[in-house]
Amino acid sequence: MTDLENPPSASPDDDHLVAILFDKPSRATEVLVNLVHLQEEGALRLADAVVISKDEEGRAQIHETIDVTPSKGALIGGWLGVFAGILAGPLAIAGGIAAGALYGKLVDKGLADDWVKQMSEWLDAGRSALLLLITVENKTQLLRELSRYEGEVVTTDFPEPVRLELEQALRERTATDAPR
Repeated sequence: MTDLENPPSASPDDDHLVAILFDKPSRATEVLVNLVHLQEEGALRLADAVVISKDEEGRAQIHETIDVTPSKGALIGGWLGVFAGILAGPLAIAGGIAAGALYGKLVDKGLADDWVKQMSEWLDAGRSALLLLITVENKTQLLRELSRYEGEVVTTDFPEPVRLELEQALRERTATDAPR
């Protein structure tokens, strides 16, 4: 068994991990945009989402929505340091940058970075994958939205009946709702 078959388990609450593979490099982004709209309607909660796409030459792009990287943490910490520097002096700026970078390194929220990297290496050229850490509030609405797309559930920690419903929704794309 590979790590793709055994993804890192979701947090103990209602969050579930789902990885869906699509046949076009831009499809995962399109699906994510529509899932964000469903989130605004209260049908689901996205704790984390990662889009991985590979162009025809096999170059991968990874877009994370939640994770605070060390560089993002340093940027945030730098701004906090600037504000603190106004009050406490220039050493506060350097301290803020260092603290922010350390925060980004130590506090990895959401999907595991090593698993995301492994998925990006595994993905074929010309395809995309959507990795989600999700809580479903309205399964019917989510399945209806996913039925607009053709995709493959690569892995999930949802119970087997829900996994089967997801797979069926992604196989039975409706002609009237199909993306162009």
